[in-house]
Amino acid sequence: MAILGSNRYGKQKVRVLRKTVEGDRQSVVEISADVLLEGAFERSYLSGDNTQIVATDTCKNTIIALAHEHLGPCIEDFALTLGRHFLARHPHVERAHIEIREKRWERMVIGGQPAPHSFHASPLGEPFTKLTIARAGFELESGVRGLLVLNSTNSAFVKFDHTEFTTLSDATDRILSTSMEAGWKFPAGIADYRAANERILAKLLEIFAANFSPSVQRTLFEMGEAALEVAPEISEIALRMPNKHYFTANLSVFGMENPNLTFLPQDEPHGQIEAVVRR
Repeated sequence: MAILGSNRYGKQKVRVLRKTVEGDRQSVVEISADVLLEGAFERSYLSGDNTQIVATDTCKNTIIALAHEHLGPCIEDFALTLGRHFLARHPHVERAHIEIREKRWERMVIGGQPAPHSFHASPLGEPFTKLTIARAGFELESGVRGLLVLNSTNSAFVKFDHTEFTTLSDATDRILSTSMEAGWKFPAGIADYRAANERILAKLLEIFAANFSPSVQRTLFEMGEAALEVAPEISEIALRMPNKHYFTANLSVFGMENPNLTFLPQDEPHGQIEAVVRR
């Protein structure tokens, strides 16, 4: 005999761009949103009764319509608007899971002046927020994915554990590069999510650029520690930092010297370093 276990459904990767016009100056916010619903949907799985189902097309249209009315520069506020709508509009929905990913557009500077309506894609990764909301409260996590950064020096990796299978040599001056993912959880009652996000991101980049790195592990912890100092709103930060390897090219076979100037990128396989830094 089979029974129904945990279940949820909804619409994913709903893309929408909202433009704001203030005189001759325009701004844009572009997102990709997921909505997954949990609740009293048993009959739709266990019989042919569809009366409980909020159609996934309705989920898509709700995202678009509410984006037209409410989407602004803070994606956390919009996630909360979406979640609260689904709970209020559908009494049998018990919990909504929202994820919003932002494609951030930065204003061009032309001739030293901000362009009124022209933008380029931000190099600072993909901001995201994840919301789980029920009638008793909500959990909200924000962060950034795919933030590709590189230090051309000020990094080393020496005196690590060696076994009979170790071929990696000590490196006293190496390239450090990672495509970083970072996420931090907000308590209820935060007033300005966007300002907190910007403080955290700026501090992560500052520590990556300024501090000597004896290992990715040490750099990760220093970045997380600094984020907690600059953002008292959060209690922990999760960091994932794949090591995007750059190996010194062996040019001796061509009769050439390589004084640590030419490198061969290798994305796969890559080292994967992850940790949660807490207060």
